[in-house]
Amino acid sequence: MNDEVERPRTLLRALVSRVLGRLSLYIRRVRIALNINIKYQYNSFFIELPAEHLLPSYQKQNKLYDRFLPHISKYLAPGSTVVDVGANCGDTLAAMYESNPSIAFICIEPYQVFYEFLQKNVLRIKEFDKQASINTVNSLVGKYITSASLEGMGGTRRAVVDGKETSISSRSLDDILSQREVTHIRLLKSDVDGFDYDVIDSAESIIDLNAPIIYFECQFDNAIQKAGYEKTIANLEAKGYGEWVIFDNCGEVVLHTSDIQIVNQLLDYVWRQNTGHSTRTIYYYDILAVTKKDSVLMERVIDDYIAAR
Repeated sequence: MNDEVERPRTLLRALVSRVLGRLSLYIRRVRIALNINIKYQYNSFFIELPAEHLLPSYQKQNKLYDRFLPHISKYLAPGSTVVDVGANCGDTLAAMYESNPSIAFICIEPYQVFYEFLQKNVLRIKEFDKQASINTVNSLVGKYITSASLEGMGGTRRAVVDGKETSISSRSLDDILSQREVTHIRLLKSDVDGFDYDVIDSAESIIDLNAPIIYFECQFDNAIQKAGYEKTIANLEAKGYGEWVIFDNCGEVVLHTSDIQIVNQLLDYVWRQNTGHSTRTIYYYDILAVTKKDSVLMERVIDDYIAAR
């Protein structure tokens, strides 16, 4: 009897979900055609995103997508500085600020369109809280990647090393922050779609002086990028980063390890999918790296993150 009742309910839920999905897609297409910006609401303020930005869709489909950084922000002491490389339009900034308005932010974004959205969204936050400490920088960040073009669609742009006249020059993170009075760098976040290893390599002095918590996207499309991540991870281990937490591309924790060979095995797992030797199950990882001084904090942060489902 229960199965007879549950089956129609299941079919009805599936039908409603399909209708809502198609309606959402139609609304998105209309919004893009009319170039209507997205108003993305937080508890006390909203930000605007370009019409084609996919963050709202991703977060509806994956409840943990882009949720970890706001979570870890709650554990940072007042006055701590977060360096956000690849700040996009300020959506991650807004979520992190809302979680902990007592910390300071340096937000760096190279793509001019996103940077203009970022500036406007920072102003919205500061209208709500005049004490908010948020500074922005319009720059491509890198050490060995000295110039690149920015290509992509939706809510993301990635650097492409192509030698075009439209390429923009990069600056090291050490250089950018040396020209600013930045203290107590507690968290370094990088999300630049394929070259996060070069961002981290460009922050050698920052890492040596602050040993910040590092959170970076690990996405690679070719063997050079994969080797770059492996080398950077090994360099971080040599600097004392001995604890690693791996997240899948939807924000779920995959594992916690102190063995970078396990991290490299996971990179190999995605590489086999990238090269067509395995069925696609995952596209990229996000990686959290900490030194011994933050190992206890990391355990607490991850345990709370998993428990708060």
